[in-house]
Amino acid sequence: MPDSTLAGVVGLLRERVQAKRGWCPHTPYPAQRAFLNCEAREVLYGGAAGGGKSDAILMAALEYADVPGYSALILRRDFQRLALPGAIMDRSKEWLSNTRARWNEQYRRWTFPSGATLQFGYVDSPDDRFRYASAEFQFIGFDELTEFRLAEDESNPYTFLFSRLRRTQGLNVPLRFRAASNPGNIGHAWVKRRFITTESATAVERGITGVFPAADGRYFVPAAIRDNPAINADEYEANLGHLPPVMRARLMRGNWDAVESLIFQAEWLRRYRSRGDLLDGGPASQVHTAQCRRFATVDTAGTSKDLADAQKGKAPSWSVCAVWDYSAKVDCLFLRHVWRERVGWVGLCAGVLATLRNWNVTRVRIENAHVGPALRDQLAASGFAGNVELVSPAVKSQRDKGAGAKLDRAIASGLVKRVESGRLLIPESAPWLPDWEMEVTSWGGLPDEQADQIDTASYACVEVGGPARGGGSIEIISKGGLRR
Repeated sequence: MPDSTLAGVVGLLRERVQAKRGWCPHTPYPAQRAFLNCEAREVLYGGAAGGGKSDAILMAALEYADVPGYSALILRRDFQRLALPGAIMDRSKEWLSNTRARWNEQYRRWTFPSGATLQFGYVDSPDDRFRYASAEFQFIGFDELTEFRLAEDESNPYTFLFSRLRRTQGLNVPLRFRAASNPGNIGHAWVKRRFITTESATAVERGITGVFPAADGRYFVPAAIRDNPAINADEYEANLGHLPPVMRARLMRGNWDAVESLIFQAEWLRRYRSRGDLLDGGPASQVHTAQCRRFATVDTAGTSKDLADAQKGKAPSWSVCAVWDYSAKVDCLFLRHVWRERVGWVGLCAGVLATLRNWNVTRVRIENAHVGPALRDQLAASGFAGNVELVSPAVKSQRDKGAGAKLDRAIASGLVKRVESGRLLIPESAPWLPDWEMEVTSWGGLPDEQADQIDTASYACVEVGGPARGGGSIEIISKGGLRR
């Protein structure tokens, strides 16, 4: 090896050691060390709660902070999560406030004596990813990856940001894409498909640690509670013991195979082809749209509770308008279109009205909560002459409504039974379809999970006579009072 090359390698190693010692207050634990030493471009560090995941991401981002020109980015799902006390940005201040690194609150960025930078950001709505469209980073880290909206299209912030992973000639640092996460949450299915193999899932279940290959050069490093000696593992596991079984398996053991429930299985989803006016769902469910009854169901969102929850770091709800065709001949619901946005009052009115007009809908069922009544009145004031009724979210059941009203609604409306029996069909492809499928197939019926699209499907089942089939009861409120 030429002397100049050897000197460059030695210098680079010295910089890495200095960065680790100068910017990180503790020595990496074995699992964190395995994560840091993995030289692949894309690595996930994930598993149990308390496994030191955020620290591992922060360590990795700081590894080349003494290299001039180095630039790192760490992302959370939204600003509320990013700014939470004890979260990763707050932790960086604990580590770096008494060092020579300088913090810029406006840009949420550390600048190091070398000129290297570490920036914190968030990506929530699809347009947020364009915040970084002109930037260049050598390290991009996603903290709590499964919290992100990870659709199989161009709106996916994770795949989009690979376009920002680059370096100039002469910048002697590797390009690294790193993520850390527990199992569960809205992105669980996408992350599991990308990183978790049968071998690594089995190893996690057996408590085996290591670095496990996934497809296309990606790697997964499992993290367990007892990999982190900084916490009292016995005490923490005792606290986690109070969680429901599946959540406990995910957070205590890092189990990616734990199924929240068998509410909706992916194999239940049945598809149709749209050929002009023909909806073709197979030999037993071929109908023309002229033989169907078209209607829309709306979940408005936008409550004061949503706003309060968002301030606490919880993802706000979505406003949803779903368009359906129902054939009484074959007793099948065909999902034709979904409009889904996080909007204010003006955006809600505009989005719902445009959807109804674009799809020639004249019959609408709106959730009778939040701003539902106001939306009904606004549609009338805007010239919409169709039939609009309010569907009450109240559910008559023996279950504790506060522990799972949306699940009660899905069961009582007949939605679960309809999906299982193949009498709710979705299109083979549509821009909105990946998000709809992800919500449905990853839903465990827990109160804090996103289920706005599921609610609109429950209301659709009510509209076509769901309670009689589902064995429950849901009220529909019209202008004249209770109807069912």
